Amino acid sequence: MVLELRNRALPPGNVGRREFVERFFTPPFFLNGDGRPFKFFGFMKAVFRLLACMTLAMGGAMASAQSPLSKLERVQFLGRDYVRLTDWARANSFQVTWLKKDKVVRLANGSFTLVFTGGSCEARINGINLWLSYPVAVRGGKGYVALLDMQTAIMPVVFPAKSPGKIALVALDPGHGGKDKGFHQGSHHEKEYTLLFAQELRAQLNRAGIKTTLTRTTDVSVDLSARTDLARRRGADVFVSLHFNSVGRGKDEAKGVEVFCLTPAGARSTNVRGVNADTRSVRGNRYNDQSALLAYQLQRALVTNLGSEDRGVRRARFEVLRTAAMPAVLVEAGFLSHPSEGRKILDPAHRRQMAQALVKGLLEYKRLVEE
Repeated sequence: MVLELRNRALPPGNVGRREFVERFFTPPFFLNGDGRPFKFFGFMKAVFRLLACMTLAMGGAMASAQSPLSKLERVQFLGRDYVRLTDWARANSFQVTWLKKDKVVRLANGSFTLVFTGGSCEARINGINLWLSYPVAVRGGKGYVALLDMQTAIMPVVFPAKSPGKIALVALDPGHGGKDKGFHQGSHHEKEYTLLFAQELRAQLNRAGIKTTLTRTTDVSVDLSARTDLARRRGADVFVSLHFNSVGRGKDEAKGVEVFCLTPAGARSTNVRGVNADTRSVRGNRYNDQSALLAYQLQRALVTNLGSEDRGVRRARFEVLRTAAMPAVLVEAGFLSHPSEGRKILDPAHRRQMAQALVKGLLEYKRLVEE
């Protein structure tokens, strides 16, 4: 900055230092048209405030930005790339603590706590379970996670990416319908309660300012591929398929909630039924990161708001997930086959609570991904 010396005289006794500087040492580009100076100190204070805000904003953005996985050393286990947890933690400002030597390790910063168990595919992010595609490895006192799991399960939740546009329309898919009754016990059919659940969720989302569309509004059969195609043609931003779980054996034990998102290409699914072993990339894999984040937020909302048993975020290649042209999840909102949980699902008051939880999860997802 070049200053113009306007007057070499010393300030008179009744002129303060601030006024003296504004009057006698004002840069020419701070002058009014008639030669009078702007309020120099007031102007500079505003400039410094602006610079401080910009610095804080840049600092926050830098703090939330992840270190690229490509910079981390890769280690091979059984022919698959793994990354060392201590390296990832150091690169992303996490502290590492072994809760159980060579078995359970915790990574934590101010916002997230991640827990991994050696030899297990089950991990936790802020207390919510999610299933990895490959088990955590422990060698020489250090923990390792498969690179693919870090890329598709951990990073999308811890460092959610912004998406263009807004989440304005949610496609709700009441599972089953028509001849496909789903699970049934006596006169109670899953297809009936998924539709009632979807209608309740639609009403609550509409009140929250989010538009919805349903893949079926009556008791009719809708082909699986037609469900996601309908959502695409209507311009849905996310797809949520609603189901209730069941088991043939162990009905008294199996309970809780789980949310499925699509298995990444080349990885194995965590659904016990093993639907579709083909690991090739499909349309839905274009939205792996968003679907993983959506599944986590919905699972988190169901567990924390309902107190349901946490069966975790899981991976599957269900047709509605494979063919979706937008982020997509399949929600198993409880076990109709469980004596007490099944009775709750039949209760409209409980379905309202389930819907409220999913609304919270969808709104949090919306907040995280919108620009």
